[in-house]
Amino acid sequence: LMEAMENSNKTFILLGTFETSYGVRALAVSLLLLTFVVTVTANLLVMVIVAVSTDLHKPMYAFVCNLVVADLIGCSVSLPQQLHILLTGDNRIPRSSCTAQMFWINVFICMECLTLALLAILTAWGLVTAALAPLTILVTSLTLKGDGRQMPGIFCDYSGFVRLSVGDTRVYETYILAVVVTLYALPLCVIGHTYARIIIECKRTRSSDFKHKAVHTLLTHFFLLSVFFGSLLIAVLVPRLVRDSQSVQARNIRCVAEFVSFILPIANVSIYFFRTKELRKVAKSRLKKMIPKAFSNLRLRKAH
Repeated sequence: LMEAMENSNKTFILLGTFETSYGVRALAVSLLLLTFVVTVTANLLVMVIVAVSTDLHKPMYAFVCNLVVADLIGCSVSLPQQLHILLTGDNRIPRSSCTAQMFWINVFICMECLTLALLAILTAWGLVTAALAPLTILVTSLTLKGDGRQMPGIFCDYSGFVRLSVGDTRVYETYILAVVVTLYALPLCVIGHTYARIIIECKRTRSSDFKHKAVHTLLTHFFLLSVFFGSLLIAVLVPRLVRDSQSVQARNIRCVAEFVSFILPIANVSIYFFRTKELRKVAKSRLKKMIPKAFSNLRLRKAH
């Protein structure tokens, strides 16, 4: 029995979490739960509105729905697991679940980059799948350490997984670097080039309305992407630059940085829903039709 339990424990990996007082952990649970509920509800609402409204069956809203799917994937594969850890104190995750989480977290991040860089939905999904599927298969063949299987962050990642393995990992590290350059660095350069072109066009045009809308949208996107990738960069650099990367303070900084990255799914909905007049108009009309029907059905039930 002891041997079976030991073999079972070897299939588990330990995830990081907020190591602080009960009050702060309770606050973290509240924020995580609120983030998850709002993100899922808002994104599903946008998807349903676009799906049922033929007026919105346009390329622009297909692009919006693509971001919605990526956002739902991002928050669904990590936040519930972290809530479970904070509520139960059990930070174990099966190796198979950790591998799946690595894949889908990177799908979420890559789709945020590639969709904005390429504006081509099928191409973006194709590139992400072609790059991440082989990497995921590769890391499943790694032999992990017998002990000390502690992930530094709140979710599994490829580089962290490789550091928990034994043997020569140079091939895996090279592949990860190639994926980072191809799916993260290059798309960010393309997005930066696009921003620069928009700024140049704003300087050339005489339309004040165009300038206002372009600059407002540009600044909003730039701020969100800066927060998103800045938080991820902090999470990556903390274990490399901090002398005692295993200290409670260093681990908490990384956890907070990774949590901040999940603000993007809510922010995407705010930008594309509240600032898109056509989508907002359709949503209002749909809700006005649904609410009277709900009240009328309720009255009929009470009458019976």
